[in-house]
Amino acid sequence: MSMWSFMSGTLLLCTAVLSGQQDSVLVDKDFRFVDGAYHSWTALLHNQPSYGLASLDGRLVLQAEQYLLKIENLHPKGRPELSFDLEKLPIICLDGLPYVRAYYDTVRQFTVYAGLRVRGQLSYFAYETPTQDTVLIKAYNPINGQPFRRHKIIKPGVQLQEFLLKLTTGQVWPYTLEHLLEAISDDPALVKSLTQLSPQQARERMQKVILIYDDRHPLYLPAVRGLDKE
Repeated sequence: MSMWSFMSGTLLLCTAVLSGQQDSVLVDKDFRFVDGAYHSWTALLHNQPSYGLASLDGRLVLQAEQYLLKIENLHPKGRPELSFDLEKLPIICLDGLPYVRAYYDTVRQFTVYAGLRVRGQLSYFAYETPTQDTVLIKAYNPINGQPFRRHKIIKPGVQLQEFLLKLTTGQVWPYTLEHLLEAISDDPALVKSLTQLSPQQARERMQKVILIYDDRHPLYLPAVRGLDKE
């Protein structure tokens, strides 16, 4: 084999490797997933929705600033009788951001999806759920200061729900220090640095630890563009 043939082959190989690298992009806050409905985590890792956004129709409301997507129904365009079972639809992407199924609102009768606020190998999402607290109200006699009437009222409120998500597997943990240590268990040095802190200090650093973990364990996914499935 001539030197030119060897160099040409090497050049072609390098070009192919570089092209493959260019096809994959680091998943971070700037990574844009293809918009659409994903019926599996495998589809998300390939950045290939089961149905592209242009082929979907339904009743849904996006609250981007709150990282919330509320869906009453979703179906292929022109086929309302084929409405998706949202319990089996784990991810929907809008404006390049994945929203994961959170819960079903039994009062308003829609399914709530929560957007990923931190995106990477280890991701983070949060949402608020409505609560109802019983509060005891007392009326006092201004002369003797003794309560003469008691009344219970229902006070509506909200509770923040926070979660960790392993993007490669779809595994979800409650956002606690114990579960974070489990999620990063494949990074002993990071686990050690966190466990050396006091519990309060460790909890205060949880968000930073997620970012450090993602920086040390980068996830690259295909940067597919313009995909749509009819």
